[in-house]
Amino acid sequence: MRTRHSIGITRRTAEQLLDGAAGSGPDHLIQVLSAATASAREGELAGERAAVAAFEASLSFEAKPLSHAATPRKRKMPNLPLMKLLSMKAVMWSLAGLVAAGGAATAGTVAFTSSGPTSTVNNGVGTPAGNPVATTGGAVSDGAPTQASMPGSSGSSGALSGTPVQLCDDLTSGVESVIGDTGNAADKAGLSSVLANPAVSQVLASAPASALLNTVDSATAVPDYCGLVLALPTVPVPGDFTRLPASILNQGLSGLPSTDLAGVLTSLPAGTLSQTLDELSPTALTSVFTTLPSGTAGSVLSELPASSLGSVLTALPASSVTSLLPSLQTSDLTEVLTTLPNPATGTVLSELPASDLTQVLTALPSSALGNVFTGLPTSDLSEILTTLPSSALGTVLTALPAATLGSVLTQLPAGNLSNVLTALPTSDLGGVLGTLPTGDLSSVMTTLPSSTTGSLMGKLPSSTASHILRKLPASVLNGLQGVLPSSILALLPL
Repeated sequence: MRTRHSIGITRRTAEQLLDGAAGSGPDHLIQVLSAATASAREGELAGERAAVAAFEASLSFEAKPLSHAATPRKRKMPNLPLMKLLSMKAVMWSLAGLVAAGGAATAGTVAFTSSGPTSTVNNGVGTPAGNPVATTGGAVSDGAPTQASMPGSSGSSGALSGTPVQLCDDLTSGVESVIGDTGNAADKAGLSSVLANPAVSQVLASAPASALLNTVDSATAVPDYCGLVLALPTVPVPGDFTRLPASILNQGLSGLPSTDLAGVLTSLPAGTLSQTLDELSPTALTSVFTTLPSGTAGSVLSELPASSLGSVLTALPASSVTSLLPSLQTSDLTEVLTTLPNPATGTVLSELPASDLTQVLTALPSSALGNVFTGLPTSDLSEILTTLPSSALGTVLTALPAATLGSVLTQLPAGNLSNVLTALPTSDLGGVLGTLPTGDLSSVMTTLPSSTTGSLMGKLPSSTASHILRKLPASVLNGLQGVLPSSILALLPL
């Protein structure tokens, strides 16, 4: 016969125990209730917020979240049987204990579901570097492009794999499959012809290759983009190279090794090459001309029209110009300096230190040197001539055609003219003054301070000095009588 056990406490005692009032009751019940109502120990509240959020998200109906600031009113339940009352309060406390003590575990086991479309990750194209992308459960964070948003996407789930290199490999493989030619996979030059094939547009119509459009925004730019990504030595479609965004050109060209960079730039038509270099930032431009072999750098610069050449060389830092110009072959250097607009020529040459300026100017043939000095701004001309050491100054001035030499010297202010002529070795001074046309010689002599004129004439042999002075008009010569040495005056027809 089964024995029916009583709960052993009255309704009033149960109410008191559940409300936390001191009272008597079974020891095991008091222990359970004490444990449930005790303050949480260190570490038991870890994950509380996540657990509460998980609990609320799992409800099958909408409910307003409980406010922890408001104190809920105690409901009176006079008609509930004692056991129901005990059960409900115990469940409530048990739930509170679960949230406090087992929050972290609960948060880790609750499954979050969404009725929205599943997103996928596009690795490598269009995803900002360094942004973490969560892929658990097919969810994407931080705004990474989704498969549904990619042109040509089928909208099916699953990640579109690949870095730009992998996507470009997929594109070339797809084109080779379409055209029935798979013999170029290991040949970079062959891959350029594959990417130039019109079948590219057909392959780009479907994933994963269509993801490339997110980067370049234009199907016609994709072949050349992949050419940069795969470091091909020639541009697949040179005429479309400037369709690439400037950011890609800056990054792509700066990252190419020397031989591939040389191949890319020399495969571009002059107009495209000019436009491409104009798009580059000073940092990328410096990287390009630092990486290029000097022979290729000269060829590239020689292809540019005057305006683009001026933009390129004046955009480069002085240190880059200093290392670049002296390294060029004479033919390329001549082409570059005779093509540059005069203001840009003055800016570039005046940046060079004395040794590099000497190397550049003394390497030019006489006709090219005259072209370079013609039309230079006065401030740059003064800077260039006063920077050259004496021997180089003599070599440069005596190499200039007479008309250009006269134009150069008569352009200088008196102070700079004095510095230039007094710096010349004696042999070169005679040659320079003796070469000047009469009008220019007269201008030089009347511009120089009297003391400088006397000093210069005194340095020359008397015969050389008298030969030079005899070219002057009588009006100019008479004005010099008080400053010329007597040994020279005796030789003049005064």
